Amino acid sequence: MKRWIVFISLLFLAACEQEYAGASEEQEIATAPWTEQQLADTNSRMNQIDKKMQQLEQQLAKIKTAADSPQVFKDVPVSHWAYVSVTRLYNQNIVGGVGNDLFAPNQAITRAQAAAMLVRAFQLPLSNKPSIFADVPNSHPFAREIMTAYEAGFVGGYPNNRFAPKESMKRKHMAMIIQRAFHLQATSTPYAGYKDVTDNTQGALEIRIISQHGIAEGDNGYFYPEQPTTRAHFAIFMDRALQKNK
Repeated sequence: MKRWIVFISLLFLAACEQEYAGASEEQEIATAPWTEQQLADTNSRMNQIDKKMQQLEQQLAKIKTAADSPQVFKDVPVSHWAYVSVTRLYNQNIVGGVGNDLFAPNQAITRAQAAAMLVRAFQLPLSNKPSIFADVPNSHPFAREIMTAYEAGFVGGYPNNRFAPKESMKRKHMAMIIQRAFHLQATSTPYAGYKDVTDNTQGALEIRIISQHGIAEGDNGYFYPEQPTTRAHFAIFMDRALQKNK
């Protein structure tokens, strides 16, 4: 909206100059590229301001989180890039550690762990139905969470009634379940795309959608759809989605 206001203002000023200065036809024609250049420069400056504002907001969030609660995990100090999201989700009982006061931020999140986080995030009542997955017996520690996430439509299975609970969740699958769980839709927000995501990539649409919503940003133009999602990254994605869902 701000950019359109600037654009309209520039057009108005250009029109005034023509009216009062008796601009020639050639000058009127030259006004269009000048206005376009001014708008492009304004857009660039506003993008820089937006980026600096986001960085400032992140720093303020980190300071506030650190002030409100002590460090939870030994391997996620205040200086860690995922500190705010991990701490915030921990305080909401959405994430837990792996023992010994550790979070293991660089460890790949499993499909079972991701399902459990989603169920906790939406505070869904746990299913009492028997597991339909051959590799998830009813005695599995996350059996009820997996069935709850499945019944909610957040996650699916594999052929032969498999869920692969111990399998690492790929980043493309993470995008798919985040989009599905939060009912995110495509927007008019510009999307530059990623060098390693094509129209034939599984989850390409979902990757685009969560990127348009600012949940995923990639790394130097790459999304790494086939790579496992780390526990820290999943916490970041979940936290951003929850913040936008408020």
